[in-house]
Parts: sequence; structure tokens; C-alpha cells
Amino acid sequence: MQRHTPLLMLLCPALAIGQSDLAASDAELPTVEVRASPVPSVAPLAGQDYSASRVTPEGLATFGGPAQTNPYRALDLMPSVNLSGTDAYGLSVDQNFMRIRGVSAYSYSNLAVTVNGTPSSVSAGRGGVGNLFDLENLDGLTLWRGPQPANVGFGMGNLAGSLDLRIKAPTEEPGARVRAAIGGDDFHKLFARLDSGTFNGGSRLFLSGSTAEADKWRGPGDQSRDTVNAGFNQTLGEHGNLEVYAAHNRFHRDEYRPLTYAQSQDLGTYRDFDFNAELTGVATNDVNYYAYNTQHFDENNVLARLAWDLSEDIQLRFNPYWLSSEGQRSTGKSNTVTVVDIDQEQYGATAELVAKLATSQTLTLGYWSQRISTMPPPLSQKTYTLDKGGRLVFSKWSILADMGDRAYESPYLQLAGEAGRWHYSLGLRYLSFRIPGITSYDGTGLPDVSHDAALALDPAVNAKLSTQSVTLDEWLPTFTSRWSLTPSLDIKTAYGRTVGNPWMGPLYSVYMSNQKAFQKAGIPLQSLWDALRLETSDAVEAGLEWRQGSLNLSPTLFYSRLRDKQVTAYDPLVGVSYLQSGVEATAYGAELSANWGLDRHWTLLGSLSWNVNQLDDDIRTASQSVLATAGNQVPDAPEWMVKLGAEYRAGHWSVTPLVRYVGSRFGDALNEEKVDAYTTVDLTATYRMGTVAGIQSLEVGLSLLNLFDADYIGTIDVGQDDTRPGSIDYYPGTPRTLALSVSANF
Repeated sequence: MQRHTPLLMLLCPALAIGQSDLAASDAELPTVEVRASPVPSVAPLAGQDYSASRVTPEGLATFGGPAQTNPYRALDLMPSVNLSGTDAYGLSVDQNFMRIRGVSAYSYSNLAVTVNGTPSSVSAGRGGVGNLFDLENLDGLTLWRGPQPANVGFGMGNLAGSLDLRIKAPTEEPGARVRAAIGGDDFHKLFARLDSGTFNGGSRLFLSGSTAEADKWRGPGDQSRDTVNAGFNQTLGEHGNLEVYAAHNRFHRDEYRPLTYAQSQDLGTYRDFDFNAELTGVATNDVNYYAYNTQHFDENNVLARLAWDLSEDIQLRFNPYWLSSEGQRSTGKSNTVTVVDIDQEQYGATAELVAKLATSQTLTLGYWSQRISTMPPPLSQKTYTLDKGGRLVFSKWSILADMGDRAYESPYLQLAGEAGRWHYSLGLRYLSFRIPGITSYDGTGLPDVSHDAALALDPAVNAKLSTQSVTLDEWLPTFTSRWSLTPSLDIKTAYGRTVGNPWMGPLYSVYMSNQKAFQKAGIPLQSLWDALRLETSDAVEAGLEWRQGSLNLSPTLFYSRLRDKQVTAYDPLVGVSYLQSGVEATAYGAELSANWGLDRHWTLLGSLSWNVNQLDDDIRTASQSVLATAGNQVPDAPEWMVKLGAEYRAGHWSVTPLVRYVGSRFGDALNEEKVDAYTTVDLTATYRMGTVAGIQSLEVGLSLLNLFDADYIGTIDVGQDDTRPGSIDYYPGTPRTLALSVSANF
């Protein structure tokens, strides 16, 4: 409950005037309390001149979904964010099914995902990735769109934006929380967290665990997730503080079967179409057996944050981190099953010196270093045929290779300050990225053993499929300016360059499949490695921030030029199409973010987006064939999106409806495969009982997703922005789903 200070100050003269009379009588003035409008759970990040939005812990609980495992779901109300998962719960997520301002936002290349500012995204190419921290353990998240400060965006790339998750630190008081949820498709999750409170003069820790599982909503199979999180906080005298967080996550996921474009246009027939539940003995059918289209991973993460005050105005920060991921992915196609074993490791650190130069000026000097061993291309890929009983029979090693670490080195600085009504920031980051060399081996005749065991058999090196390392670099400047025109109106501008990681896996695969043609043309694999480029985007934006009471409006115009995009283009010297850099694209549009506290009960939230993202060039696909892509909207990028939510709080109740409109899109670069617009409505409600039978607080929640059971195509898997008609995978959106939860705090 908040007291309205200005109103109380207005009452002071009246209190003074009548002081003597009141002293002589028993009369008492009534207490005057005015409740302020609730803080919106999704809103522009305070004190930030970039296009950044923050979700509060309350917003995570509301918009993060009933499973509370998928942080991307909580971005749903933000402008220019197009995201639709393949199921309602998101126990694991795909990396490449989100776009921001029309730019693909997969974490392998274009979206920097950090936890407490450190890169903590286990990336496995275009496959699934687990979410290492339960949303119940997060204190909020922030998404930057377009230009970004120099001291954020550490990851495989930040072309589309940067997402930072903040962990809820161990609490000062001891406590415990338990949350149980159930829902449709046999969904269930149990979460528990224990906080020690402060002990030993400044130590605090928490330990949590969760287990979740759900059947697929269409077809056979399921998804499961088991997670352990821990956190430790230690004060170091009067000048320092140490935080350490750790996570272990294990997930299993049976895949959903994609639809063709023709099937996607007949959801009345194909909405429930999926992989086969039984083996048939026919190889071309049994590759679509659900257990042959699955993946599972074990993931681990440790990160730390050390802050030390060198003086009143200077602080040193050191943030090391380590991640690992080990798992397997199998995919059926044609009449064979491909199995990829994946073993990844990622480690690094950021170090910063933050100095307060003046009362209103702060300088951050930092350095980021990272090493990551990961695919693509895969280093262990095997092909299996199927016998008459549908059982897998080892056929051959498709790929057996070894590769060094991807190496990132990046010094940076960020200066922020103000002078009167002018707020400004300047940033510069230098990025050096070493693409590792790859050593390929001849797997002919090798048995069905592990990757390390196969290398121990000393297979011959295939020099024609091997490369040396290549180093790419780029300068990433950034600048913002904000001028307070009036106490309620600011005008702001921003510029920034962001960068995307090039794809190597498809390039390697095409070369491997067409070695003779490349070698006849005198083109070694090394020359393709040498031709790789970092994709860059130079973006500018201008906007307003208008505040009138509890109404906040933030309109923004943006424009960006993207260079060195990778597309699959025809090379007449080879007679083959393969990934090549050099194509340019243009993106521009407008956003409106708004929130309005109508009164102490109602808060309206919403965003409006207009996004245009177009390739500037046509693409040659054969000697006499050109893909007419110039001026076309890139795939899976709706021009129009409207999102509107309302938060109602009264007494023990809170109710939040959310309406989401996504305009029509295209699945292909020619804009031939059109996907209709759709509208969905979600509803969440919570009843808070307060203290019950010794429980500090008890909450009962309800989530109703896709309230009116709309039929629509939610996810379009396009891979690249130059996707041809007939090669795209479409996934139906989640049907109406009901889930209930009970939470207790002790």
C-alpha cells in the first residue's frame, strides 16, 4: 500500500490551522490513504534510452505460462516480437522460432541470451535447448531490440537483440516455496525452493528443484524436464560481494511432425497429423516413427559475479561462467534415420571497471573472452537403415570430424551521463571471432561406437574436407541521446551496430555432398571458410516517451541496413547452390508500447508493431534461374502485430486477459506461400488467500490458453531468409489448454 505524498503535503496547512482546536477536543482527523496505480508487469526499461522492455516477476508468473519454464513466452506483449511455440508448456524450446523486428532471433547466431549478464545459452545448432533456470527463480528479464549498449549482447550474436535473465538472489530471511501445477495433455510440474536466510554473518543460499512432464498435444510421445538450481551470496566485508549460481537440467523431447504448405492450408484435416505411434515394417513409413524423431540432453551451468568497491566511485566486477551440454538428436527422413551425438562446452568471463567520473557521468571499461566447442557442423553423425521389423541397423558414419573452439575476444567501453535536460550515452565494442578449423576423417568401415572411440581407431584424415581456422572481426559502435522537452515528454534517438554469427553447418554439408564438383572447379573447402563473413546491422531509431499521470506511451520509428546476409545462391563455376555471404537487406517500421493505470484495480498494457524486412537483391538459383526476392518481405515476418492485455487486481483476486493479433505472413522468400493472420485470447487468474493453517501465503492459479480454440499456423521453420517454396515446415498452433496451479510460501 502506498501513501500519496503530494496529497498529504497539501493537508499540512489544514492541520496547522486547526491545531489548537483539535488539541482541546477529542476529535481526530481520519487517515487519508490513496492507492497508486499498480506497476505494469511489462514496460519499457526505466532509465534506458534504447528500445528495451522489462518483465517483472509478476509478469513472469502471468505471461510465462503454466509450466514456468520458458522465458520467451514472457516476451509476448513486447512490440515487434513474433513468437509461437509448438506446444503450450515449452518444457524445451526451439532456438529459431522467434523474430524481432523481422530478424530471426535464434540463439546460435542472432540473439544473445545471458543470465545475470553472462552468456548462458547452451546452443546446439537449430535444435532444442533447455531453459536452465525455472522462472520461479527469476527476478525479471529484459529484452533489447535494435541498437544496444556496448556492455550487453555477449553471445553467439546480437543481430536481432539481447535477452538478459536476472536470477532471484537468496533471501535475507529463511523461507520456502512450493508450487504444483497440472493441466491438459497430462501436464504436471512440481517446484520447490528453500532459502536459508542470512547466516554466518553475511552468507545466504537457496536450493531448488523441479520436475515436469507433458504428453504431446498431437500424436504420440511426450516431453519431460528435471532441473536443479542453486544460489549462494556472500558479503565480503564492507567493500565486496560474491554471488555464485549453478544449474543442472535434463530434458527429453519427442518432436512434432511438421506439415507441408498444402497440409497447413487444411487444418480441419491435418491439425492433429503427427508421427506414427507404431512400427509397420516399411522403411519409408517407419522413419516417421515418433521414437526415431526425438532428442535428449543433459546440461550444466555455473556462473559467478564478484563485485568489489575499490573506492566510493570505482567498482571492479568479474563474472566467470561455464556451461556444458551432452545429448543426442535423431531424425527420420526418406528411408533412413540420422543420429547426431552432441557434446558441447562453453566457458569464459567478463571483467569490468565501473567508474563514476562525475555526479552524472559513469564510465564502464570491460573485456569479454569466450571459448565454445559446439556444432554445427556435427562432429558425430551416423546413418541407420531399418530392417523388416522397423529396427535400426547401423549403416555408416555420415560425418566423423574434430573441430577446435570458437574463440571470442571483445574489449568494450560505455559512457553514460547527463547535462541538464540532456541524457546521452556512447559505446564502442571490438569483436574478434575465430572460426575454428575442422579436421574430417574417413569413417568407412568404422563400427557403431562413440565419437571418441571412433577417433581412437586412428581413421585416415580426409584433407579435402578439412580447414584451418579463420578470424573475423568487427567494430560495434553505439550512441543514444535523450532530451527532456517537458517534465512529461522526452524525445530520444539511438544508433548501434549489431552482429550475427555465420552458419557453417549447411556449407560443410553441401561441400561434402558435392566434393567432385567443387574440386573440379578448383574450389577447396578452405576457400568457403575464408569467404565467411559476420552479418552486420546498422540501426537507427527515434522515439518519444510521454507520461501523463499513470499513462505512458512510447512510440518509436526504426530503420536498419543489414549486410553480408547468407543466402543459398548458385555458383556457375561449380554448378551447385550453397550458402554465400554478401546479400543486403533493409528493415524499417514503427512500434508503440503503452501502459495505463486506470485506477488502483485496472492496468492496461499493449503494443502495436509495423515491421518491414526485405531482401534488396534477387538470388540466382541456377544458370538460367533467378529467385525474384528483391523487395519481398522475408519469411515468417508479419508486417502487423497487435497485443493488448489488462491486469485487474482487487482484494484477493487478480485476472489478466491477453489478446494477440498476428498479421499474415509468408513461408517462403518468393512470397507465394501465404499464411493467414490469426488472433488468440489467453486468460490467467490468481486467488491469494493469505495466511492459511500456518502457511505464510497460499495462491491458486488458473491458465486458459487459446480460449476460443482458434485454428492457426503458429510456427514456420524457414531456416534462412531465402527459403524456397516447397521446402518449409509448418506447425499448427496450440489448441485450447487449461492448467491449474497451487503455490505456498512458508
